[in-house]
Amino acid sequence: MCTQTIDNAFPLCDAIEALALQSMSEQRHAACKRLHELGWPTKRNEAFRYCTLKELAETKWKIGPVTTADQTALNGLAIDGTDVRLVFVNGRFDATASSPLPDGVRLLGPMLNETEIDRVANFTDDTFAQLATATTEDGVLVEVADNQAISEPIHIVHLSAPESDPSTSTLRVIIRLGENARACVLETWAGNGPCLVTPMTEVELAEGAHCNHARLVEHGDDVWHMGAIASKQAARSTFESVVLTIGGKTIRTLAHASLDGEGAHAAMRGFGIGDDHRHIDSRLRVAHMAPNCTSREIFKHLLPDHSTAAFTARIYVNEGAHGTDAVQTSRNLLLSDTAKAWSCPQLEIYADDVKCTHGATTGEIDPGGLFYLRARGVPEDTARALLAWAFASEVINEVPVPSLRTHLARRILAQLPGAEKLDEGVVSL
Repeated sequence: MCTQTIDNAFPLCDAIEALALQSMSEQRHAACKRLHELGWPTKRNEAFRYCTLKELAETKWKIGPVTTADQTALNGLAIDGTDVRLVFVNGRFDATASSPLPDGVRLLGPMLNETEIDRVANFTDDTFAQLATATTEDGVLVEVADNQAISEPIHIVHLSAPESDPSTSTLRVIIRLGENARACVLETWAGNGPCLVTPMTEVELAEGAHCNHARLVEHGDDVWHMGAIASKQAARSTFESVVLTIGGKTIRTLAHASLDGEGAHAAMRGFGIGDDHRHIDSRLRVAHMAPNCTSREIFKHLLPDHSTAAFTARIYVNEGAHGTDAVQTSRNLLLSDTAKAWSCPQLEIYADDVKCTHGATTGEIDPGGLFYLRARGVPEDTARALLAWAFASEVINEVPVPSLRTHLARRILAQLPGAEKLDEGVVSL
């Protein structure tokens, strides 16, 4: 039993103990102990310097109730071209709303004791990652054998659906691809709160494997989304990942990528649009552990109203990782005088013959571009929307599924004043 105490103790300890009686006993107890040691983070913790978590820490959270998906909500989240849709509600699989599992895809719920989790990165210093491990009930395991491929994108949908009390939920997605295997996995996180969700995705790629991954955050305005993504790559493998934020209250993504084999490539991208007081926080670490690896990181934010964004990222180059080619970019477009952005790019290099660059920019709508459009008869609000969309499209155009690009474009344009006058061709990507 958990006998420890913690300020603002969440009633989750009893729930964690109940889950430990069912599966993952030692791992849940270790994570719960670590939770008590870490406590709820504050701004005194450098990793949460820009996050305001007082409300979250003062809330008495409970595990989300067992329920089923709302079909109307699901219809609005559908993405054309994704015939495989696996639906989870409050962290549990909803078979009635899901399609049959394809070959190579299994549910984690019945096999938690037989499946090693946290073996890519266990994030021992992160409260929310430990909470995710302690409260995991279900998830998806995608395993593709050598030289095989899952031809269609797998769309994983998670809905938050509290009844009355503020609730927490999590979901574990594990992707393990054999040599030269291929797969595309899309995640959609949606639903309303008050909720705290802690997504965790682990990716392991053997030699020559290729994985496309996208996480789309479409929560309501009273949902805290504190997620993590960890990847580990062998030689000549490719990991393309993008995190897209168009909803939620506070959205934090902790991403670690380790390029362990020569010639591996990782592309980590992110785009977020603010609303009211929304905060988007991204913390990345890309470790080049072998020679001749490449990485690209680009994160962009459109920030209206009082919204804020923070980007902290480090490129680490290990001894002997010669021939590294790494680029890290953070760009923020402020659409109001009250929006704010912070960028902290970092390099840590212990090898010679490397090419590593980083850059960060924060600014407003280009007055020259605005004048150009206004001089040609474009109304000012429409011109601003068009320039904002041009800023966003660099990341959106890299999304792996064409129908998802169109889905995102419509969502983004719906939040930009003046965009309702834009031609349909703007979203024909």
